[in-house]
Amino acid sequence: MNQRTKQKHKETAMTVGTGLVINYPLNLFFLWLFISIMGITDPFKLSVLITAVMTVLAYIRVYLVRSYYDK
Repeated sequence: MNQRTKQKHKETAMTVGTGLVINYPLNLFFLWLFISIMGITDPFKLSVLITAVMTVLAYIRVYLVRSYYDK
């Protein structure tokens, strides 16, 4: 396995690992926020809101990981 392939595996593992560590607690937090605080109980609205927020956060997370490995 060459150095470039190893680097791609490290970057992929970092992206997936940070996703697991960050997204699960954030998902619980947003469920609590939207249900308990904002009173949103419609499953469709909840899924759309959480998906929208998580998409933005995932974009930022992957951009930061990619920037780190491009150095």
